[in-house]
Amino acid sequence: MKELVTVEQAEQVIRFCAVALPAAGLVVGALVGARRRRAFAGLAMGLLCGLAGPAALLMWRIYNAVMGRYGLDSVRALLINLALFAMVGVMAGLTIGYVARRRRADPPRADAPASRSSS
Repeated sequence: MKELVTVEQAEQVIRFCAVALPAAGLVVGALVGARRRRAFAGLAMGLLCGLAGPAALLMWRIYNAVMGRYGLDSVRALLINLALFAMVGVMAGLTIGYVARRRRADPPRADAPASRSSS
């Protein structure tokens, strides 16, 4: 039986995303950063988001290596991949949470209007 999507086709798509997403992240980040008058922060955030492409390629290669070593029907391979993907997900979540908390805790910029307190 012929597969609908071959491993080679999936590899090509993931390789394309690994190259295209960082570039797209830089472009979108630059546009958003320019609109918010924070060009460097926009570029950095865009690149950070764009690095999801190379990360997906890395995870794909590790997944295939584990499956190639233990086989598709192996419980051991399933548990190894589950642990690996869970750890990466937890680390990504902690990192995103840390960055979000830091952004909220940043003091207001000097050119931002001061908020009035009602006393």
